[in-house]
Amino acid sequence: MSRPSTPFIRGFAYSLLATFALDRVLKLAAITHFFHSDTPQPSRIWPTVTLLQPITRGASGLANNLRSRTQLDYPGHLEHLFICDVHDEVSQKACTSLMAELPDLDAQLLLVDAIQGPIAAKTEKLLAALPRARGEILWFVDDDIALRPDALRIMIPYLFQPQVGAVFGLACYTNWQTLWSSLMSIFVNANALLSYIPLTYLADPFTITGHCFALRREIFQRAGGLTAMEERIDDDHELARRVRHLGLRCVQTPMIYDVNNELSSRTAYTKQMKRWFIFPRQAMAPYLTLREQGVTLLGSITQLIPALLALLALFTWKRPAFQALITSLGLFGAIYALGEICYLQRRTPASRWPLLPIVALLAPLQVLWSLAASPEIEWRGQRWRILRGGKMEVLS
Repeated sequence: MSRPSTPFIRGFAYSLLATFALDRVLKLAAITHFFHSDTPQPSRIWPTVTLLQPITRGASGLANNLRSRTQLDYPGHLEHLFICDVHDEVSQKACTSLMAELPDLDAQLLLVDAIQGPIAAKTEKLLAALPRARGEILWFVDDDIALRPDALRIMIPYLFQPQVGAVFGLACYTNWQTLWSSLMSIFVNANALLSYIPLTYLADPFTITGHCFALRREIFQRAGGLTAMEERIDDDHELARRVRHLGLRCVQTPMIYDVNNELSSRTAYTKQMKRWFIFPRQAMAPYLTLREQGVTLLGSITQLIPALLALLALFTWKRPAFQALITSLGLFGAIYALGEICYLQRRTPASRWPLLPIVALLAPLQVLWSLAASPEIEWRGQRWRILRGGKMEVLS
């Protein structure tokens, strides 16, 4: 069989490169417009806020994450609800130490016993805490999140815009301690801005990023809250569906929060990648319309182009393929640097920059592998099977 000619390889490689460049330019334009758009003006009286903070053993940087929430620059009243497992003495100590250090903090520590196993699901913890919440705003934040001081000032005004039901922010990963944590941080920081924000120009967000989101209490109650979610893993996706069923919108805001997620091994990294993409495959995709599926595919498929160019270069060993590959990686790095400098306001350590090409070439292939994998996942010592539609079975 004859090998493809150089003109054909050149045309194919440059077409892929042009597609990748156009995709990046359009997404960068959307991001620039998004962050420079007018933001809602706050009301004269800031509403009271309850921070619902479910905590599970093994959270990275827990003490620092909790402390960041006591340093919020917010004019209104804040109530902190720390929710731990009954047998998780390490997490409980982090909470009680902070409360002892800050006696004026309006904070409670709630202990929850799991229905199955030693660890209560996040939904179980939240259901136990919600009767104690007194704030006009319910702000849900995971245990591996550090909030920046202006987080509430940025996000809460969006809740009082017409037809807005829920609001959420953007993740910035900040753990560079290990090779695997660094790969994960680069993957998220290279893709979060480019994935989430441009999609808002094609369709209203159809889910909530569950790390950190907020609703007005009355909207949360009208939507049914978290009732009948005890056996679901997709509390954020399901809550977004309930909000949209009311005719209200879920809104992406420019509030950026930091995620401290330490991965000690390749196994931990692989398990997390799988978990991230099994969740939407099993729990979100079945509910999406054809248009929403198409928009999601359109926004993500170009991530495969550097890997396709690498394969083209390796199999043909043609100069145009290598030129297109190197240019695509340079473009990947340039957009990554712009995102860090202009929007994320965090810096990748110089020693971790050589990992960028690895992420650009291999992470999209890992995503494809994760999407095709079995629906069994592991998280902090627990094994679950995620059923199509969002329910879960605890395996161990």
